[in-house]
Amino acid sequence: MTITRRNALGLGLAGLSATLGGDGATARMHRRLGVAFGTTVSVSVEARDPEPAFKAAFAEIRALDRIASLTRPDGEVFRLNRDGCLDAPSPALLKMLETAALMFEATAGAFDVTIQPLWLAMDAAARRGRWLDDAERAQACARVDQRALRFDARRVVFDRPGMAVTLNSLARGLAADRVAAALRACGVERAVFDTDVLGAAGRKPDGREWLARIRHPRRADDSVAVAPISEYLATSGDYQYVWSPDYVRHHIVDPRRGVSPQDFASITVRAPTGLMADALSTAAFLVGAEAAPALLARFAADGFFVGKDGKLWRTSGFAIAG
Repeated sequence: MTITRRNALGLGLAGLSATLGGDGATARMHRRLGVAFGTTVSVSVEARDPEPAFKAAFAEIRALDRIASLTRPDGEVFRLNRDGCLDAPSPALLKMLETAALMFEATAGAFDVTIQPLWLAMDAAARRGRWLDDAERAQACARVDQRALRFDARRVVFDRPGMAVTLNSLARGLAADRVAAALRACGVERAVFDTDVLGAAGRKPDGREWLARIRHPRRADDSVAVAPISEYLATSGDYQYVWSPDYVRHHIVDPRRGVSPQDFASITVRAPTGLMADALSTAAFLVGAEAAPALLARFAADGFFVGKDGKLWRTSGFAIAG
């Protein structure tokens, strides 16, 4: 079993320390790195004093990381999974659960955040060097059904024992949206940020678009395309958490069948919000090559696809640089 960073979009950030303007202006691009969601995150802003913007942006990232954490005892998802219920859920948690319900309906149950019991059973078996047999898979799948997750502003509760959720396909995207809002509130007009979902404001200091490198799903140091960061970009790939060296078994699992989908090696989605980009990159992966374009179009999104066979294709609205 191989574990790799989920992050599959690389930023071209050369020259961020250069002073802007020729009149003695002191506004500069400043970059700060952090760790959240199990990966490296970054925020780059143009400002004379970047500290207020960094403080506000990273506060949003930390908040979402805490809410969605599967291991932090003070996290809402951890407490929900531990206790089977959660009182007074935060607006951020409710927003992610509402989006999860929308994706569940749009994918006919392929996107299901209650997949955690099945995922844990598959991961535990893989760590022992084996795969679930039919009986074990059926037993785990019996604890997966998003329709048995009820929530409102007062309470979140599971209708069945042994259920659990994961919001790993939602939290990074919502964090990107909240970073963007925090930077706007601080008056930042030029920025680029990476919460494992990419977003940007304005353009680079030289007037060109911010660009993202879409990595090759089989060669980490290579890219398959370069795309402008318009709206938000998110990638899901079969290489990001691997249970078999042939990439047949990986972390993206269809809960209806208990297997990993086989059409794609990676999908990069451009969407109007970070939350939808994050959710749709996983949802499109799950529904497969035939249904993915229509699913993206339903939510005003576009995609760049790398097939399991290495074939590249994209929807008409997904722009490529160069």
